[in-house]
Amino acid sequence: MSSTETAAFPGTAADPAVAPRNRAHIALAAAGGVALLAGPALFFAGLATSPVQEGEDKASYIASLAADPALTQLSAVLLHYGNLLMGAGVLALAWLVRGKRGAIPAVIGALLASLALLVNSGALYADWMHLELGRRLDPVTGAAISEAVYAHLPFQLSFQLSPLIAVGLIVAAIGLLRAGVMGWWTIPAVVAGQVGMLFLPYSMPLLPALGVTPLLAVLVVAGLRVLGRVRAGAVG
Repeated sequence: MSSTETAAFPGTAADPAVAPRNRAHIALAAAGGVALLAGPALFFAGLATSPVQEGEDKASYIASLAADPALTQLSAVLLHYGNLLMGAGVLALAWLVRGKRGAIPAVIGALLASLALLVNSGALYADWMHLELGRRLDPVTGAAISEAVYAHLPFQLSFQLSPLIAVGLIVAAIGLLRAGVMGWWTIPAVVAGQVGMLFLPYSMPLLPALGVTPLLAVLVVAGLRVLGRVRAGAVG
């Protein structure tokens, strides 16, 4: 086959249909990398600005949201968009894998984490619900209504998927580790971040925000890897 024929063969670099697809591919990967940087920053800010909660029960939680409506809404917006961007960005984790090794866990984990993060972003509507329950009712009555809402199994299956975030990220990290993209530290970092966010006291919101940083660091490092590969591909 002549060089002219080779250059015109469909699917080769000279095929004019390939360049637009490649540009779209790079643009989507770049968007995922940026989301993996911006999402954790917003999520950290949202946790750090959470209203101070003096008790661990639902009534104390509702009272804390009602005590400072402006701060409650700021925190909820930051957490909403943090979850939303991370939910979109984690899909780029699977893009980092080249070849078959680690591909299956990376894809499954990225999809699980993405689903749970996107659901979590929608679940932030509950902050506004609890804010108004606290403003219009006494905390005990508001807590009873909230618990009745949360007791519905379809509600739990729709809006209570947050445990899948850590599960998905660990599965994805196993794939990235097998593919040689990320180091062994990613798995304990995800676990430590989840534990820190859940168990450090919200009487000082900066503590759980700092506690979750190991998990967020995994996403930030992955975002930098994505952008580095995008840049290398664009330059190359």
